[in-house]
Formats: sequence, structure tokens, C-alpha cells
Amino acid sequence: MKKFGLLGKNISYSFSPTLHNKIFELYNFEAEYKIYDVEDEGSIEGFLKSMKEDNILGLNITIPYKTTILKFVDELSSEVKDIGAANCIKFSKNKITAYNTDYFGLIKTFEKMGLYLKNKKVIILGSGGAAKACIKALIDLNAIVYTVSRNPEKTKMNLLNCFTISYEELLETSGYLIINATPVGTFPNTEISPVSTDVLQNFDFALDLIYNPKETLFLKFAHSKNKKIENGFCMLVSQGVKSEEIWNDVELNYEKIYDELVDEIYK
Repeated sequence: MKKFGLLGKNISYSFSPTLHNKIFELYNFEAEYKIYDVEDEGSIEGFLKSMKEDNILGLNITIPYKTTILKFVDELSSEVKDIGAANCIKFSKNKITAYNTDYFGLIKTFEKMGLYLKNKKVIILGSGGAAKACIKALIDLNAIVYTVSRNPEKTKMNLLNCFTISYEELLETSGYLIINATPVGTFPNTEISPVSTDVLQNFDFALDLIYNPKETLFLKFAHSKNKKIENGFCMLVSQGVKSEEIWNDVELNYEKIYDELVDEIYK
């Protein structure tokens, strides 16, 4: 039986086992997917050694180890080199390779939304790992990218090939797409939004990378202004599917898996 899993800290809530088990079911994979909750960064090297000995084929990586993991792998994919974070590793006989499947999940999400991003102005709220994956995907699609930060001068030093503005400047900014890449509005703290309705009315599309709740206050504000909205569920599913493709050297049907899961999760 093939073995896969998720490495992170305080991740008992994760949706990942449900996602990957659905893929195993749909494609008759003889496989298992486990959660590995590791409390201490100092334990990562020993943990990876034990995974090799257990013949695990691949791991997803989540908070807080998406950058830490880079110290313990042998090879970085091209998108990881640009983003500086990984959420997927593959074990082979002689090496561990790191990937960022969030990047691919974002591109699938943009496709689902029907976006044409070339030379379009896109605003990203946040400056963490999710925001960096957004920047990479958007730049590769030839968008004009801005990030919003509470400390814009500090953030500018860490994010390449994009503009950085403050939340005050955002109040006077308009554009094609606005993305919430912060955790603000995640369950159970659902009664807050990173920006007001006044900001969201200045954009054509709104994407929130949060998927629980299904419609965050951020998206409710955008919807109230008749904007096209999307949550983070497509990205979540797509990054997981991409991980399975990497681990198993196969091509899978993203739409089929998404349709199966969206009904199951949000029914």
C-alpha cells in the first residue's frame, strides 16, 4: 500500500485526509493518508528520516513548516525557488524534492473564475506564504500585482516583482481582482473582514483563499456589490490533486474530484 500524509502543527482539523481519500476512492488507489502533527521544528530532520525508513512516497506540508522544510530537502522545483516555500515533498530513492502545489491550485482557481489576467491590476491582501504563491502565479499570467501590508516598507524587501501599498492607500485603489490571502475571517472568527465594503466595490472580482466558512464576510461584502466571488475550496482541492499527480506520476480529472467533494463538504 502506498503511503502519504500531511506534516504540520496543530492540524487535527485538516480537510486533507478527506480530500486524498476521495481521490483514492475515485481512482482505486491502494493508499493511505495520515496526519503527522509535529510540535517542534527541531524534530523535522528526524521525522523525515523515519518517513524514509517507512517508505512513505509523499507529504503535504502546512503551517508552520512550509519554509522550514526547505532546509531538509535535496532539490527545489522552479516554483519553490521563486516563492520560497513548499507545501509538497516527494521521496525518491536518493533524494527529497520540494514543490509548491498551491501555485497550481491558484491557476486552476483563476481558470474556474474565468479570469483574463494579462495586464490586469490585482491586489493581494497579506504577505505570507499564500500571498507569495499568488504573486508567482499572477506574474506568470502577466498580471500587474500589488500587495497590501500593514508594514509596506518592510514587506517590499521580501516580495519581488510586485508593488506594495498600505491599507490606507488601498482605500483609494481600484482594480480587476482582489484576493484575501490572510487568515482573517476563518472559522470560528467569521464576523470580521480584512477590508470594508467600500474597498470591495472598487474591484470586479473577489477571491478569498479561506474555504471555511463557504462565504466569508469578505465575500459577502463583495457579493452585496454584485461582484463575482470565489472561495478557497477550488485551490484547496486543486493543490491536493496536483500533489497526487506528482507523487504517482499520473494525470487526474480536477473537475470530477472537485464536484464530488464540494457536494460532500458543503451539503
